[in-house]
Amino acid sequence: MNEARYAKGAAMRNENAHLRRILADAEGASFVELAFVLPLFLFMLIPVVDVGRAFYAAIEVASAAHAGAMYGVENSSDTAGMVLAAKSGASNLSNVSATAAYGCECSDGTSAISSCTSIPSCTYNYVTYVDVTVTSPYKPVLGYPGLPSSMNITRELRLRVGGD
Repeated sequence: MNEARYAKGAAMRNENAHLRRILADAEGASFVELAFVLPLFLFMLIPVVDVGRAFYAAIEVASAAHAGAMYGVENSSDTAGMVLAAKSGASNLSNVSATAAYGCECSDGTSAISSCTSIPSCTYNYVTYVDVTVTSPYKPVLGYPGLPSSMNITRELRLRVGGD
């Protein structure tokens, strides 16, 4: 009888030793951890990329407005050229729209007259200006609560050209 109990106890010790070896074996544990963490990491990375894309688009739009206005400083009555220069300045973005205008106004910013069809009556002097507005649509990769699914990034730049 003792021999049977001894054999049964030895068998249980062998099973326990085998179970301890299996539980102590850490091979593959890092892959399981990676499987849990990787989707979370990607879920956090996508909004960062979205914000970066939005900032890039905003910088491109501002640069395009500046390019159009700088063209307008040299050629103030050429609004088509200002629009073309602005669109060329944002060549990395799609569906960019631009508008340009020029006019005259008093040096304090009052009495604006589009296309300088007449000279404004000012207390001191008047100045001519160019005004370029550039707009580009932006659509985030994912939809975020509280934000629209698409939005327009717009930049307007007004520069004084000269005057009297």
